[in-house]
Amino acid sequence: MFTRDVYLDNKAPSYALLVVTLKAFGMEALEWEPELLRQEIDREYDIKLSDLQHDKLHAMVVCMVTDHFEHDWRVFETCVSLFNGESVDHEDLNPLEAEEIAVGLAEFMLLKKDVDIGPTHFGEEVRAYAGIIFYEYGMHHSPKIFPTAIMPKSVNQDDAINDEKNEALKEIFDTHVQYVLDYLEKLD
Repeated sequence: MFTRDVYLDNKAPSYALLVVTLKAFGMEALEWEPELLRQEIDREYDIKLSDLQHDKLHAMVVCMVTDHFEHDWRVFETCVSLFNGESVDHEDLNPLEAEEIAVGLAEFMLLKKDVDIGPTHFGEEVRAYAGIIFYEYGMHHSPKIFPTAIMPKSVNQDDAINDEKNEALKEIFDTHVQYVLDYLEKLD
């Protein structure tokens, strides 16, 4: 698979978009305005980068060069949606599902692991947002994939339900990590 193919593949993981971009344009691309980067990709590969691919790439750049993903619930929500391959209208709220957070965390953790950008410290705002989503999913304790989520108080403390849902989210997380790694292996 060639770099051009990754840019044209709307199912390409956001992380793969970042990898091919850094390989093609170097670390300085992280400092470019999003539209300039888009123009360079379009010119270099004779394509018209889709809005979705542009937004997915920019979401990954935001995660790499800022801590907004970890501290601003709107940025977290938008990036997670994009990491799930969903187009986002930045004016609308788009409450996440627990499964979407698992996929988003997989992409983010791959970035954190690969590019030493320091430890992950989610702020209270993002931890509370995620906690509500996990609570609505039926969890009563923070999931293993996001142990710092701030969970609402719950009358029901059924650990069996929590264990089952923990396993489901962990499986989604692990499956997406493997999907991204397999995708990256196909790159030249």
